[in-house]
Amino acid sequence: MLARRMSRVAPSAIMELIKTTAAGDYISFASGLPDPALYPVERLRQIGDEVLARDGRGALQYGAAEGYAPLRAWVAEMLRRRGLPAAPEQILITTGSQQALDVAARAFLDPGDRVVIESPSYLAALQAFDSHEADYLPVPLDECGLATDALPAALAGGPKLLYLLPNFQNPTGITMTAERRQAAAELAVQAGTALVEDDAYHDLRYDGEPLPPVCALADNPWSVYTGTFSKTVAPGLRVGYLWGPPALVERLAQLKQITDLHTGSFTQRVVFEYCARGYLEPGIEALQGSYRRRRDVLLEALEQRLAGVVKWTRPHGGMFLFVTLPEGRDAGELLRRAMERGVVFVPGASFHPDGRGRNTFRLNFVSADEPKIREGIGILAAVLREWLA
Repeated sequence: MLARRMSRVAPSAIMELIKTTAAGDYISFASGLPDPALYPVERLRQIGDEVLARDGRGALQYGAAEGYAPLRAWVAEMLRRRGLPAAPEQILITTGSQQALDVAARAFLDPGDRVVIESPSYLAALQAFDSHEADYLPVPLDECGLATDALPAALAGGPKLLYLLPNFQNPTGITMTAERRQAAAELAVQAGTALVEDDAYHDLRYDGEPLPPVCALADNPWSVYTGTFSKTVAPGLRVGYLWGPPALVERLAQLKQITDLHTGSFTQRVVFEYCARGYLEPGIEALQGSYRRRRDVLLEALEQRLAGVVKWTRPHGGMFLFVTLPEGRDAGELLRRAMERGVVFVPGASFHPDGRGRNTFRLNFVSADEPKIREGIGILAAVLREWLA
């Protein structure tokens, strides 16, 4: 009775882990959840009260599918600072950046269309593409990001879509170099391939200078850039955005209207006021400071406990790093053993559409505090050394 596409719809390995461990006492490196202790609860409560007092009827009423006009204008200004030629009519406010990925997939993909992806790639993006029955052309990553020397071969057959997460890639934490961004942008245009750039972690940079968006480096009429306030304000507000050429954004807004009519009127106003009052930048700086320390603690603990045993990436930002076990080892088995000792992480096979990467796994360094990170890596190292002995 279900549609054929449902055969490709499967539960997220990450969400299943969260459900499995919710009732237990685990040190979790598994989720992509920010630390709730850092949410600006009181500030958002105050803004929410003021929004309801001043504009309660508008905040509780239906709104335009494209989004709250002042917020669209504010996002456009922010993206211009990043290097995108953004105007308000090029902005669509979405229910988190996950919806931005989904409406882009719905707009571009017919069953059997091919999507060029980084290997490994973001699990929830793969789920969105799976739900539209996509096929995949994986291109490997190295320490400089997508291997653009392999990209011409992947684009040669005219795939429909190129999906990139160039900043602090999920799951690896790798950042794509400026040279490779330029190459990817130009190659996509030459191939006539749509480009979807996922920049969810843009503001969580701990080292180095920001790099230009891939979408800003070549004139691609089928380009979409996505972002979110989930990582910098609060994920429960479910406010994200996408940018694209005006005609494309107009069509994507029609798809969004079918999906949910519009993103919440109240939460859009709260996010706008938070940003317009100048709270966003200090909030980002506080997150950067806290998360930088946690990243450094994780890297130090790995160096002390597992140097020469496994390999790992060294991210300049974001929320994750990626660990590689010796060949032939299965991180799923390591997870089973670690869970018995109260530690969880995400096996790397989840980030590949074909199940490769079994000897890899992802660690989140922002959810746990510094003592828990040290304790968790100590436990994981002991389990790993026992297993490899």
